Amino acid sequence: NLLRRTLMNTPGVFIQEKKVIFDNDAPNLKSKLVALDAAFNSPTEENLEQFKFETFFLPKYYQIIERIKPAETVINLIGPFTLSQRLMNSEGTQLLADKYYRKVVIQSICVKALWIIHKIKKLSPETRPLIILEEPLLYKIGDIKRENEDVTRDVIINMFSKVISKIHEYEGLVGIQCFEKCDWKIPIDSGVDLISFDAYNNPNNLNIMPEKINEYLVRGGRINWAIVPVMNETIVKSLSVEYIYDRFIKTIEGLIVAGTSEKLTYNRATISIQGDINSLPLIFAEKALIVANQVSKRIPVKS
Repeated sequence: NLLRRTLMNTPGVFIQEKKVIFDNDAPNLKSKLVALDAAFNSPTEENLEQFKFETFFLPKYYQIIERIKPAETVINLIGPFTLSQRLMNSEGTQLLADKYYRKVVIQSICVKALWIIHKIKKLSPETRPLIILEEPLLYKIGDIKRENEDVTRDVIINMFSKVISKIHEYEGLVGIQCFEKCDWKIPIDSGVDLISFDAYNNPNNLNIMPEKINEYLVRGGRINWAIVPVMNETIVKSLSVEYIYDRFIKTIEGLIVAGTSEKLTYNRATISIQGDINSLPLIFAEKALIVANQVSKRIPVKS
């Protein structure tokens, strides 16, 4: 669903099982790419509407936004690095190293983000949309660079930076989420507003770079501690707010001991579940969300 949402109405692209294929012979490809470019550079309602996504939750989502007018709201999309890793030509060759295809990936993500930002702002002008770019393949950067020397750190940062700066231009915030161990310096150096990591299975992922994390927090960056496990029904069934809260405190204190500011580390922290809950029975999915919410309310505020 997330992949389809991100790629819906993208010119020349179709999904074949888990592969994303770019068809250079797709009908009217040239004119559609011109329209995509126009929506990216001039994101009017009319230009963006051609590239909108549809998903079952949107009508209810719009109702909630309009009714409660939250300070922030979240929409998830597949991030540019992972999407570019999935994108192949009809012969099965990956296309990340090609600037032409990188442009299609960047513009596709941006117009989806700008379209939903426009919709949210129309319902609640004061609400700040937070676009979470899911990057499940971010942990593979080292392997990918070894296989293809054209895929450099600078190329990846450039992709992130272009998406982030475009969303910032239209009053959106950007988070990058990866639940595997990865190099968080890359998203941070790209100008991201929030990083979201699996603090349950990989609690020490940030501890190796306290100076970089501190710089990030000082400039206003936030950390989402995805510490409520949702791997299976049995784990969720055994959860308690007390257990997750204690685990969170020990984990966040580990980063502070490594060298980050106690005040900033606590005051710029958020809590979430640690993965998808699509496969959980509704009662357990609800429990995981309730636990995350209750722990969030208990995060100490440091003066």
